[in-house]
This record gives sequence, structure tokens and C-alpha cells, in this order.
Amino acid sequence: MNLSTFALAVSRISSLDRSLRPVLLFFTLSLLICFQGCTLIQTTYNQAPEITYWWLDGYVNINSKQKPGLIEDLAQIHHWHRTTQLAQYQEILKQLDSKVQSDLTVDGICTSIEPSIKTKANDLIVAFEPALTHLALGMQSEQLKTLQRKFDKNNKDWRRDWLGSANDRVAFRTKKDVEIAEWLYGRLSNSQHELLRELVLESPFEADKTYEERLRKQADAVETLRQLINERSNFEEAQKTMHLLLIRSTFESPDLDFREYFYRNLRSQCARAVKFHNSTNEKQRQHAFKVLQTLEQDFTELQKKN
Repeated sequence: MNLSTFALAVSRISSLDRSLRPVLLFFTLSLLICFQGCTLIQTTYNQAPEITYWWLDGYVNINSKQKPGLIEDLAQIHHWHRTTQLAQYQEILKQLDSKVQSDLTVDGICTSIEPSIKTKANDLIVAFEPALTHLALGMQSEQLKTLQRKFDKNNKDWRRDWLGSANDRVAFRTKKDVEIAEWLYGRLSNSQHELLRELVLESPFEADKTYEERLRKQADAVETLRQLINERSNFEEAQKTMHLLLIRSTFESPDLDFREYFYRNLRSQCARAVKFHNSTNEKQRQHAFKVLQTLEQDFTELQKKN
């Protein structure tokens, strides 16, 4: 459920709608992949442009004219990310080193979550805008149909996982939280398993509301891309359109009710993470400290490959 503030921030970003992941993929690759160990981190991170290309190809079936430019754009983004972002992630981890072995407070931890996530997401949006704009301007109508089919397939999977019975929803979310907590803190007690379930029940998360917003974002993406395909605007105008789409799809939903709900849920996640952390014992906190230090070393090694 948490890596104190850090894993919560990453968890929230990585759980955004799948249509946003081209923008956020480098963030999740460089952080969430860390769960698997240094060798896999380095292998996966160093292949991030190829992985991102493969991911995008699965959504729009990239054609031969689009491929060379997209590969070049992704390589440039990867270079930017390695040379500017990894050191920042490392600094975040260092700040957590001194906190993870003690009790945490909501005021001391959660205040910085919202602006921090916004800042990192905005950096990635800006970095990816040219690549996504180039891709959009070269798209054909048939690729929009491929995109919609992919959305429909993903939505079916999402409904299966998140929109089951009330008991199934709680079990699914608790399982995910247990997996993250055990990665960070090691083996959990029975009472901590129960606490995680209780924290899920306390959450303001609403799967139905989240699904409605998911559909809105997908429809917005398809319609905006259709507009770009039909109008064939110049690059500068198209990039402005892409920027607004990405902003609407992350933190500035035009649905004001959903926007308020999103931030309320985000703040609740952080508060619940603090509550769970404070249930951990000395051995578990030492485990967390070692995990953070290992991540710092991994980021150091990745930066050496620059």
C-alpha cells in the first residue's frame, strides 16, 4: 500500500488510466520495476524506449512511416530521463531514509504529496508532448479504430478486476495493498493483514466513479486524435492540443466533482499509508530502510550508464 510517501505517489501515478501510460511509463519503469531487483531494473530501464514503443504499438499499430521518428523521440526522452530525473528520485529516497525507521505523521508526510505528484507528472507530460504530437499527426483513421478496440478490451479487464461484488472489490484491493506492503516491510502479521483490509474499507475510492472518468478520458482521447487527424494542424498548434488533452487526462478533469474526489482519495491514501506504517515494528522498518538503500544504489548504477 505504501512506500511511505514515495510508494504512494508512485502507486497513484501508475494506477492512472491505461490510456495515460505512454506519458507515465518512464516513471513507472524507473520506480516500480525496482521491486524486482537491480539486474532487472537496469535491463528494463535501459530498454525503456523499446518497451514504450512496443506498448504504443499495441494501442495504435504503428506504421512504417511513424516508426523511425517515434524511436528517435523515445530515445531522446530516455536520455532526458536518465540525466535529469533519476537523481531526483534518488534524493526523494534519501529524504525517506531518515523517516522510515520512526513513526510518521500525516502533517509531516502528506502535505508534499499532491504538489510533488503534479510536478513529476507535468515534467513527463512536457517531455512526451513532442513525441505524442508527432505520432498523432501521422495517424490514420484506421489506427483510431485499433485504439478504441484496445480501450474496449482493457475496459473489460478493468471491470472484471474492479467492478465485482462488494466483497470481491475489497479482496482485490486488499491483495494489491498486501503485495506492496510485504515488498517494503517484509512479512506481515495477521493483525496487519486485517488492518490493510480495514484501511481499504475506510477509503473513499469509488470504482464506479473511477470507471466513468476512465470512459470520459478515453472518449476525449479518441475525439481529440480524430480532430488532429482531420485538421492536420501545424506542429505548434497540434502540440498545444496534445498538452491540453494530457492535462485533462491527469489532474485537471473537466468534471469538477471527479477532480475533487480524485484529490480527496489521494490525500486519504497518504493518511492510510501513514497509519499502516505506524503499525510496523522495528524489524519491519529496518527491512524498509534496507529496501530504500538498495533502490538508491540501483539509481546510482543506472546513472553511471549515462
